[in-house]
Amino acid sequence: MSRPRLAQLASGSATVLLTVLLVLLLSGTTSTAWIALTCVAALALGVAVAYALRPQAPHVPPAARPPSAVPAARPTASSYPR
Repeated sequence: MSRPRLAQLASGSATVLLTVLLVLLLSGTTSTAWIALTCVAALALGVAVAYALRPQAPHVPPAARPPSAVPAARPTASSYPR
């Protein structure tokens, strides 16, 4: 597994903080259980946002690859000079 990038960490952390603050302020919750549940839900949302920002490998069609990127055939016994 690759290390998370700065953009992933920043966006995930910002999502967690903003979600917790907004939900708690808008709901007016004072119960400890509901606050804990809100924090867990916000953490799950932050992980989902960070996971969505993972870098994708670029897809290059086979026709666009340079000839050096095409693997050479393995030599066989009959391909060596005698």
